[in-house]
Amino acid sequence: MTQRMDFYEVILKRRSVRKFKPDDVSREVLSRILEAGRWAPSGANLQPWKFIVITSAKVKGKIADVCTQYSRRVWKDFTPETARFLGGRGGTWNKSYMKVIPVLVAVCYCVTEEPVAEYALASAWVAIENMLLAATNENLAACIYTHSGRDEEEALKQVLAIPEAYHLAAIIQLGYPRTIPPTPPRKKLDEIVSYEHF
Repeated sequence: MTQRMDFYEVILKRRSVRKFKPDDVSREVLSRILEAGRWAPSGANLQPWKFIVITSAKVKGKIADVCTQYSRRVWKDFTPETARFLGGRGGTWNKSYMKVIPVLVAVCYCVTEEPVAEYALASAWVAIENMLLAATNENLAACIYTHSGRDEEEALKQVLAIPEAYHLAAIIQLGYPRTIPPTPPRKKLDEIVSYEHF
C-alpha cells in the first residue's frame, strides 16, 4: 500500500503534471481516487456527477485528436507572451500526448433544470479537486484538461457517448509523473483574504 502523506503536505505537493510514465495505474489505486470524488460534497446533495474512466488507446486517441483540433484554434489567438508563459509550464496546443497517458477520467455533471446548472458545475469541480488530492496522496500525478467551448464539448461528448442531459466539466489526466514541475508562485494570504467585508 502507498505511504500516506499528511493532509497539508498533499495540498502543497499537488502539481499540474503533463509528462507521465507509461506505467499502469492499478484498479485498487484508481478506485480509491474515484471514491474520493464520490464522497465530495454537492449542492443539495444532488451528486450530479458521472465519472468516465478511459484507458482504451483507441478512445484516448480520439479524445487527443479532438483536443488538439480545438486547442490549435485557441492558441492562434494567444499573445506571444501568453504562449511563451504557457509553453514554459509545459503547455502546448498539441494534445497528442493524451494518447499515451495511462488514465483519463472525464467528469460529467447532469443538469435537469436551469436554476441548478451553476451549482451542479461547482459540485463537479469539488469532486475533481477531491480526486486531484487523492491522486497526489497515491503518489500519482494529474493535470486537468478543460475544453475551450461548447463546440469542443459537443465533439468530446460524441466521442464518449455522453447523454444530452449531461455536460462535460473537465478531463483529468492521471499517471505516474515522469517529471515534477517546480512550485508555482502563489499570492500571499493577505492579498486574497479579508474579514467581515471585501
